[in-house]
Amino acid sequence: MLRNLLHLLTLAALMLTACGGAPAGGAATTSTPGQAQFAANCGECHSDDGSGTDEAPSVRGHTVEQILEQVRNPEGDMKAIPADKLSDADLALIAQYVASFSDEEAHPDLMPTDEERTHLEAAFEAIENYENMDREVAITHLDQAVALASSDSVDLYQQLIDAINAKKAGNARHELKELLGLEDGH
Repeated sequence: MLRNLLHLLTLAALMLTACGGAPAGGAATTSTPGQAQFAANCGECHSDDGSGTDEAPSVRGHTVEQILEQVRNPEGDMKAIPADKLSDADLALIAQYVASFSDEEAHPDLMPTDEERTHLEAAFEAIENYENMDREVAITHLDQAVALASSDSVDLYQQLIDAINAKKAGNARHELKELLGLEDGH
């Protein structure tokens, strides 16, 4: 009888494990391979959800092709990650994961006026170095750009202010580079 009970308990434990019971020590995770690879290789700079940090911009709104190109042949401050450090297979998983975030446009096509441009350049200079930035000066200049801007530009400039306040100045820095023509492409 005891032997049958032991077999039954062993079988029940095996069934629970096979059916996806929570791992020992915590709740089950729903991480995809791309998400896990992104967190391990990109999350420190871009945040685990890809929404950006003070150090690096959001990756949202970029295509698979743009992500693949940026990782291997980066523009801007990012250093290339060679295949011996991140395999092509893992990079493909990361690119698919990033492309799944949304269909939003990565960079709106706006043309700031000369007056707006003056304030945008000053805002960029204030946050150019993420280790030694002046958020207050950047926001003051972005507020000035808002006061001068059309409705489409106002929305973007307000998003830049929100990013700086949320400690995601990398997003604002990257978008300002795009607006000011300080880097080519995405």
